[in-house]
Amino acid sequence: MESVVRNILALLAACFAFAPLVRAQLVVNLSAKTTAEFESYAANVRRELEERWSGKKSLLFIDQDAKAREQVLGGELFIEQMNGGKPAPISDGLIHDWLGAIFIPNRTPAQVVHLLEDFDRHKDIYPAVAESKTVERTGDHVLGRWQLRQKGIVPVVLDVDEDVTYQRIGPGKWKGEAYARRVIEHDTGLFASGRKFPEGEGHGYLWRLYSYWTFEAVNGGVIAECRTLSLSRDVPPGLNWAVGPYIQKMPHDSLASTLKQTRDALAK
Repeated sequence: MESVVRNILALLAACFAFAPLVRAQLVVNLSAKTTAEFESYAANVRRELEERWSGKKSLLFIDQDAKAREQVLGGELFIEQMNGGKPAPISDGLIHDWLGAIFIPNRTPAQVVHLLEDFDRHKDIYPAVAESKTVERTGDHVLGRWQLRQKGIVPVVLDVDEDVTYQRIGPGKWKGEAYARRVIEHDTGLFASGRKFPEGEGHGYLWRLYSYWTFEAVNGGVIAECRTLSLSRDVPPGLNWAVGPYIQKMPHDSLASTLKQTRDALAK
């Protein structure tokens, strides 16, 4: 989740740093068409997950591969890029679709959920989160807020509102849905004086972040499986050569970091 953001931001910020003199010209607006195509993609993913959550298919993606499940239960991470192993291109944007799983020993699904919905603690757990707080809690629904900061040649600061819902779907089984639809970018230019871009305007480092969690109690612990969909702008022309070597590696490392940090926090 948050660490996924951190490395995607680093990737795109590094690309834009190759052209600092035209950085202002790289400001773009999120279009209705891009948003609609992302939402359509996300709806298809959610329909697939709903079949698992409702019992029509095996609960976990890794249940399809006995070796992958054994790997996870043995303490290793499972990480896979969906969509044939590459980002999904849409109009003026890219969808980064990744799935990962980890085993968290000596914990219950409810304990894992409690950590993930406790936004007040996230700033102390996830390095990308500089500030965090729980804004509102109503039943299973929680509204949280992060300020994400990425240091570098081109620093990135984002204010993100996250709507999350976690629900028990059976004995020892939980699901979670987290939607970040409101992302506000701070203008970190030399003469910006701390201003923020209007919603839907900016450099397009991150427009949306959706995370889908599935938890299963097993072997005295929990398998936590997370599928993340993040929407960024497409890569500016002429910078593909810079992005190519990294675009496959960085989201992988981000999801791995998120899962590990969650497990480590629960081990304390």
